[in-house]
Amino acid sequence: MDRIVRVVIDTNHIMSAILSNRGASAKLINWMTREDDYFKLLLSQPILNEYRTVADWLIPDSKQKEKERVLSTLRLQSDWVEPSVELNICTDQLDNRFLECAVSGNADYLVTKNIRHFPPKEYSGIKIVRIREFLKVLEEIEKSRQRESSSESP
Repeated sequence: MDRIVRVVIDTNHIMSAILSNRGASAKLINWMTREDDYFKLLLSQPILNEYRTVADWLIPDSKQKEKERVLSTLRLQSDWVEPSVELNICTDQLDNRFLECAVSGNADYLVTKNIRHFPPKEYSGIKIVRIREFLKVLEEIEKSRQRESSSESP
């Protein structure tokens, strides 16, 4: 069995997934709810607080059920992380909480739209990527698993 990829997802993608069931952000949430595990979301209290705060002021009343569904799914499908480091690296101070969770949770990836706020490409072994790049990683894992299962079949 392949190791499960560990990932921290920036708030912008969570809000995009709530606002629209189309597009890359929604696909990411759909990957999370598949029967087979492809990645594990890492969450900390500061990140969950930010998701909730931003959703409360950004998400319109017509999307409240979707907001609760997505936030509940994230909470239930994630590994909880208590950050053990305090960083001051990102140009947007709030983004440091995402990097702290990623470092403390041994993340493989941090997925964000605001790449410019984070260190270039990688920090402490964590790849900082846009969503399209991360979706390609998940697709490669899926292809690899399909190849393995077809080679094991009689």
